[in-house]
Amino acid sequence: MMVYKGFMFKKADTPMHRLDPRVKFLLAIAFLVCSLLFEEFLALAALTAALIPLAWAGRVLKEWLQTLKGLGFLAVFIFAVNLVFIFFGSGKPWEFPAAMALRFVVVVSAFSLFFLVTSPDEFGLALQQSKIPFDIVFALTMAIRFVPVLALEIQSIVDAQRSKGLELDRGNILVRIKRRIPLLVPLIVSSVKRSLEIAEAMEARGYGSGRPRTSLYQLKFKFEDHMAVAAVIAAIALSIYIRLQIPVPVLRF
Repeated sequence: MMVYKGFMFKKADTPMHRLDPRVKFLLAIAFLVCSLLFEEFLALAALTAALIPLAWAGRVLKEWLQTLKGLGFLAVFIFAVNLVFIFFGSGKPWEFPAAMALRFVVVVSAFSLFFLVTSPDEFGLALQQSKIPFDIVFALTMAIRFVPVLALEIQSIVDAQRSKGLELDRGNILVRIKRRIPLLVPLIVSSVKRSLEIAEAMEARGYGSGRPRTSLYQLKFKFEDHMAVAAVIAAIALSIYIRLQIPVPVLRF
């Protein structure tokens, strides 16, 4: 359950928080693009290390590290799958499985950092000002808001079942999955009730009336936003240059 904490906005007054949401989203996309450019472990390790000072600057290093810890199981799974292909003669170097697991960590942790330092309201406003239809904006922001809520609700249901004597963490993996299936019923019921309440609230506020929407706040690029965009573009250009012109060392085992 620690993964969802890495995607919950943490309010603070830091250089990362003060950046325009569009700049922070561009930064996350830049890490995604750069991670797809490289298959070498050292390059992807450098990208992971580059996220650490950004998380520290946003004062979300603890929550960001919790995301990394929560991604451990999926990273090990990706490593194991790629290792099987190595044994079957895929022709890739032995560092490839570790590099693919690290690529997954870079992508997810980059977007974790984005959500940690960007409020759903700011993100929605940025999408609106980018001329994206409001229905899409509303769906995205609602999803961002309620994924952590659902995670907390799952934890509450689990705690309630444990208090009644249900042992969820004993037995093999199949037994654990089987014991968790009944937890879906109260989760689905509560989710349906919440969706009906939201629908009624939207109708009471005239959602979909067709009138032009206005916003109280307007996002404007500041000097630091322009500097950050320039730095991101330079980083992407440098990564492409390194990919095309400079061979990245491959670890030999």
